Amino acid sequence: MFIVGALVLGTTGAQPADSVQLAHLQKVKTITLSDPDAVHPDGLLIAGIKSLDVAPDGRMLVVDWIGSQAFLFDPDGKLLALLDPSICHPGFEVRPVNAKFVGDQSIFLNNAGPWGYRFTSEGSCLGNVDPDYTMVVHSGFQDVDAQGDLFGLYRFPDKQVIRHMNASGKTLHEIVLPSSAYPTATDKLGMGGLVVDGTHMFYAGSVETQILKMTRDGAIVAKISDRSSWFRDVSKDLPDLKSVGLRAYMKASGDLHKSSTLTQDLFELTDQTLLVQYANGSRGWGYQVFTKDGVLLAEELGVSRRFEHGGNGLVYRVVQPDLDDAGQLPNPYIEVCQFVAP
Repeated sequence: MFIVGALVLGTTGAQPADSVQLAHLQKVKTITLSDPDAVHPDGLLIAGIKSLDVAPDGRMLVVDWIGSQAFLFDPDGKLLALLDPSICHPGFEVRPVNAKFVGDQSIFLNNAGPWGYRFTSEGSCLGNVDPDYTMVVHSGFQDVDAQGDLFGLYRFPDKQVIRHMNASGKTLHEIVLPSSAYPTATDKLGMGGLVVDGTHMFYAGSVETQILKMTRDGAIVAKISDRSSWFRDVSKDLPDLKSVGLRAYMKASGDLHKSSTLTQDLFELTDQTLLVQYANGSRGWGYQVFTKDGVLLAEELGVSRRFEHGGNGLVYRVVQPDLDDAGQLPNPYIEVCQFVAP
């Protein structure tokens, strides 16, 4: 594999660098989330951002898991709409998990449990999705292609599959992924990601050392990876919770997080590049940017910040401010940085 312009910043023995020191990411904007038109009847209050999706025009979908709310914001952070399934299903318990833009025409909302709901691009409820839809493993394992079809990762006792679905969540076909050497950790950690474009799918498991590049039919055409001594491979799988009990399981999970490099997220940074984000215990966070052909363009390892979303050449970081003078916790804000190629 050819490596172009690779640059490693930070050392394993040093304190993680602050975001202002990131060599390949230049801060371009800070977005304050607000509700100047009083769209929210009770006032805008966000406990914590669980997931973030950004449309090409800059509109944002924000899901607050703790507060059980989903929001549509304009590019400057102005609240445009609440995504509330109970409007078209009175009495429904709203527990949103993540929301995705489906092209420029609609929005797909995952609610806790098997449910999904569709909204217009302005946030009006269109109703529930196809009856055979069930929620994906976690928000990073759902993507939408240019035609508006959904793709999601699902795990079963004997296999893990990527489902190709239409915009309403009806399954069109399934692609079976290779089995993992660490099936329990792969299933329980809730990390990794899935990216789908017009010709390929890219899958990153939480404990795997390589990103799989596949055709849309599931044939593996390449394995993308470039790892240095900063990375630490997983040495053993998590134990079965029922066999060892909660205390032993939690200790094993904590040890794995401390001693291993886990793939946190996979983003389509541009239509030609991928950004993969890592969590490496006491060594901090890290990211690498690859071309879709597997060429490493840039990396920075041992940083203190992680990103919630990447796309259109930008990455988005959620920041929780400290208590204000009145002792209240303000809403999170969003820092936007542009990728600067070496």
